[in-house]
Amino acid sequence: MKGHYEMTNDARQRTIRIAMSGKFDAKIMRAWADEYRKLTDWYNGQPHLVLADMRGLTPNLPEVGHILGEAIGYARARGVACCVHISDDTVQRLQVARMARHASSGDDRTIDVSSLEEAEKVLIEKRRLLGSDRPVVR
Repeated sequence: MKGHYEMTNDARQRTIRIAMSGKFDAKIMRAWADEYRKLTDWYNGQPHLVLADMRGLTPNLPEVGHILGEAIGYARARGVACCVHISDDTVQRLQVARMARHASSGDDRTIDVSSLEEAEKVLIEKRRLLGSDRPVVR
Protein backbone atom coordinates (compact mmCIF):
# COMPACT_ATOMS: atom_id res chain seq x y z
CA MET A 1 0.00 0.00 0.00
CA LYS A 2 1.32 3.43 -0.98
CA GLY A 3 2.23 5.74 1.87
CA HIS A 4 -0.51 7.98 3.22
CA TYR A 5 -0.52 10.61 5.94
CA GLU A 6 -2.82 13.08 7.64
CA MET A 7 -1.66 15.91 9.85
CA THR A 8 -3.55 18.44 11.92
CA ASN A 9 -2.61 21.14 14.39
CA ASP A 10 -4.78 21.30 17.48
CA ALA A 11 -3.48 24.70 18.62
CA ARG A 12 -5.83 24.85 21.58
CA GLN A 13 -4.24 21.71 23.01
CA ARG A 14 -0.78 22.52 21.65
CA THR A 15 -0.72 19.22 19.81
CA ILE A 16 0.27 18.25 16.29
CA ARG A 17 -1.56 15.03 15.37
CA ILE A 18 -0.02 12.82 12.72
CA ALA A 19 -1.26 9.57 11.19
CA MET A 20 1.01 7.66 8.82
CA SER A 21 0.45 4.33 7.11
CA GLY A 22 1.67 2.30 4.17
CA LYS A 23 5.03 2.39 2.42
CA PHE A 24 6.57 5.83 2.00
CA ASP A 25 8.89 6.67 -0.85
CA ALA A 26 11.20 9.69 -0.77
CA LYS A 27 8.74 11.95 -2.60
CA ILE A 28 5.89 11.28 -0.18
CA MET A 29 8.19 11.57 2.84
CA ARG A 30 9.53 14.93 1.62
CA ALA A 31 5.95 16.21 1.30
CA TRP A 32 5.22 14.90 4.80
CA ALA A 33 8.38 16.56 6.18
CA ASP A 34 7.53 19.91 4.54
CA GLU A 35 4.05 19.90 6.08
CA TYR A 36 5.40 18.82 9.47
CA ARG A 37 7.95 21.66 9.46
CA LYS A 38 5.21 24.19 8.66
CA LEU A 39 3.07 22.99 11.57
CA THR A 40 6.12 22.98 13.85
CA ASP A 41 7.00 26.54 12.82
CA TRP A 42 3.50 27.67 13.79
CA TYR A 43 4.60 27.34 17.45
CA ASN A 44 7.59 29.69 17.06
CA GLY A 45 9.73 27.47 19.30
CA GLN A 46 7.17 27.31 22.09
CA PRO A 47 6.61 23.95 23.80
CA HIS A 48 4.10 21.68 22.13
CA LEU A 49 3.26 17.99 21.82
CA VAL A 50 3.06 15.49 18.99
CA LEU A 51 0.88 12.42 18.63
CA ALA A 52 2.40 10.17 15.95
CA ASP A 53 0.03 7.34 15.06
CA MET A 54 2.15 5.10 12.88
CA ARG A 55 -0.04 2.01 12.88
CA GLY A 56 0.21 0.45 9.45
CA LEU A 57 3.45 2.26 8.56
CA THR A 58 6.08 -0.08 7.12
CA PRO A 59 9.80 0.23 7.88
CA ASN A 60 11.54 2.86 5.76
CA LEU A 61 14.36 2.51 3.29
CA PRO A 62 17.49 4.39 4.47
CA GLU A 63 16.92 7.41 2.19
CA VAL A 64 13.32 7.75 3.36
CA GLY A 65 14.30 7.23 6.98
CA HIS A 66 16.90 9.98 6.66
CA ILE A 67 14.22 12.46 5.57
CA LEU A 68 12.02 11.44 8.51
CA GLY A 69 14.94 11.70 10.93
CA GLU A 70 15.82 15.21 9.74
CA ALA A 71 12.21 16.32 10.23
CA ILE A 72 12.19 14.86 13.75
CA GLY A 73 15.40 16.73 14.57
CA TYR A 74 14.01 19.95 13.12
CA ALA A 75 10.87 19.72 15.26
CA ARG A 76 12.69 18.79 18.45
CA ALA A 77 15.00 21.78 18.07
CA ARG A 78 11.89 23.98 17.76
CA GLY A 79 9.73 23.15 20.76
CA VAL A 80 8.56 19.53 20.72
CA ALA A 81 8.38 18.70 24.40
CA CYS A 82 6.99 15.19 23.97
CA CYS A 83 6.11 12.88 21.11
CA VAL A 84 3.72 10.03 21.80
CA HIS A 85 4.17 7.14 19.35
CA ILE A 86 1.71 4.39 18.46
CA SER A 87 3.05 1.64 16.22
CA ASP A 88 2.07 -1.91 15.34
CA ASP A 89 5.30 -2.91 13.60
CA THR A 90 8.31 -3.70 15.78
CA VAL A 91 10.95 -2.97 13.12
CA GLN A 92 9.34 0.34 12.20
CA ARG A 93 9.02 1.29 15.89
CA LEU A 94 12.71 0.52 16.50
CA GLN A 95 13.70 2.46 13.39
CA VAL A 96 11.84 5.59 14.50
CA ALA A 97 13.20 5.21 18.05
CA ARG A 98 16.74 5.21 16.63
CA MET A 99 16.00 8.37 14.63
CA ALA A 100 14.56 10.05 17.72
CA ARG A 101 17.69 9.21 19.73
CA HIS A 102 19.79 10.88 17.05
CA ALA A 103 17.51 13.93 17.12
CA SER A 104 17.69 14.38 20.89
CA SER A 105 20.42 12.74 22.89
CA GLY A 106 19.01 10.18 25.30
CA ASP A 107 15.59 10.68 23.70
CA ASP A 108 13.74 11.88 26.75
CA ARG A 109 10.85 13.13 24.60
CA THR A 110 9.40 9.93 23.08
CA ILE A 111 6.79 7.83 24.81
CA ASP A 112 5.64 4.62 23.13
CA VAL A 113 2.06 3.58 23.80
CA SER A 114 -0.10 0.72 22.60
CA SER A 115 -3.43 2.46 21.93
CA LEU A 116 -4.97 5.77 21.03
CA GLU A 117 -6.69 5.84 24.43
CA GLU A 118 -3.36 5.49 26.22
CA ALA A 119 -1.88 8.19 23.97
CA GLU A 120 -4.62 10.64 24.90
CA LYS A 121 -4.04 9.98 28.62
CA VAL A 122 -0.32 10.66 28.23
CA LEU A 123 -1.04 13.87 26.29
CA ILE A 124 -3.39 15.11 29.04
CA GLU A 125 -0.67 14.46 31.61
CA LYS A 126 2.00 16.21 29.53
CA ARG A 127 -0.25 19.22 28.88
CA ARG A 128 -0.60 19.68 32.63
CA LEU A 129 3.18 19.62 33.02
CA LEU A 130 3.58 22.15 30.20
CA GLY A 131 0.90 24.39 31.58
CA SER A 132 -0.45 24.29 28.05
CA ASP A 133 -3.82 25.66 29.04
CA ARG A 134 -2.19 29.00 28.22
CA PRO A 135 -2.71 30.20 24.65
CA VAL A 136 0.17 30.06 22.23
CA VAL A 137 1.72 33.49 21.77
CA ARG A 138 2.40 34.12 18.09
